[in-house]
Amino acid sequence: TQGAELYRIGFRLGKDRAIFDDGREFECDAVVACTGYKNSFPFFMHPDIVNEVYCRKTNMTYKDLALSCQNPRNLFKQCIHPSTPDGSLAFMGFARPAFGSIPPCSEMQSRLIAMVVTGAHKLGTTEEIQCIAKKDQDNWEYRFGYDAKRVKGLVDFQLYCDDIAKEIGVLPPLTKLFFSKPRIWWKIMFSSFTMHQYRLQGPFANPRIAEGVYQRQPVGDFLECSITAAFLLMAKILSLVGFKDFAPNNF
Repeated sequence: TQGAELYRIGFRLGKDRAIFDDGREFECDAVVACTGYKNSFPFFMHPDIVNEVYCRKTNMTYKDLALSCQNPRNLFKQCIHPSTPDGSLAFMGFARPAFGSIPPCSEMQSRLIAMVVTGAHKLGTTEEIQCIAKKDQDNWEYRFGYDAKRVKGLVDFQLYCDDIAKEIGVLPPLTKLFFSKPRIWWKIMFSSFTMHQYRLQGPFANPRIAEGVYQRQPVGDFLECSITAAFLLMAKILSLVGFKDFAPNNF
């Protein structure tokens, strides 16, 4: 909005104005509170169970559980609680992409949870998946800085979905597609980012339908796609000659 100013400091309300901690004042007619929401799990805080031990291995009580679940970074891939590597305690929806949509992230979470619960995919020990969760947390906080600490579930849309896809073995075979089905490769790389790419191989794959979707899917502007492709190939070449930091994601 034209003339808008951002304040990230405390304030108090006067009769007709907001008075900030640094002494500045802003005269206003109304205040609209956009405070978002707070993660809470009142069912874990019920008086009948709040102090009972939930996990004897870690001596965690239900109160401890409620507090730990408030931060999705404490969960394996932000969905499975480390105390239950069998997936018996899991949540969906606590991954918010900076750009993109929550439902596709939740779809990938649901696939991971379903495979873990049914025994189709085995996780490590509690300690091992805690270490992975901590490594993921450090990565997201490094990438997003202040915003990652403000929005606890913040992730990169593609990297997060690719990460879960790699975990359950459904990453698209991009290098193989580049040589065998270049049109499908082009559509995956330069059309809309959708979950169909995670149905091309691996558990519960349906490549015929997935490829059919990509055949009908439009790509972006040719010039923009060409520039992106040039950067992608250059990054790949640099990664092959030793500059590993330039390696394209999963290509």
